[in-house]
Amino acid sequence: MWLKVVFVVAAVLAVVGALGMLATPNPVHSALFLVLTLFCVAAIYLMLGAELLAVAQVIVYAGAIMVLFLFVIMLLNLGRDEFGIDPLPRQWAMGLLVCGGLAVLAIAVSLSAFLRWQTDPLQLVPLKDLSRVLFTKHLLAFEITSLILLIAMVGVVVMVKRPKEGA
Repeated sequence: MWLKVVFVVAAVLAVVGALGMLATPNPVHSALFLVLTLFCVAAIYLMLGAELLAVAQVIVYAGAIMVLFLFVIMLLNLGRDEFGIDPLPRQWAMGLLVCGGLAVLAIAVSLSAFLRWQTDPLQLVPLKDLSRVLFTKHLLAFEITSLILLIAMVGVVVMVKRPKEGA
């Protein structure tokens, strides 16, 4: 019973964090709402028994990536005047339409008989076997992913670097 309560609290907080991230005009507050959402998703992963995903969620996304986001936001020193009040007159209506469409799609997928399966907890793959497959069979994909992340970090540094006044 208490696990259901914890799940509902984590799910509601995740949705509230996501909505807060979208609704706030301050980019730093938006990033902090995203951190709240990422921690709540990690809690849901823990309840599902996926400890590796929960730890990766907290360390990689809520930790490293969000520090990078906050660093870029503070380095760019974005003010309210750079955002504008309302760049698109119908952005709220379009956002609600897209969210409604995604909600209908999520409900349709969850009700689909083709996507229902039961997983026996004893049949889950141990972490040792998962890491062996990841670093042998899928090593190229793993390295390409790390290269893409490196390119993204270098791109952020190049975009943020401002030219000197005298140059």
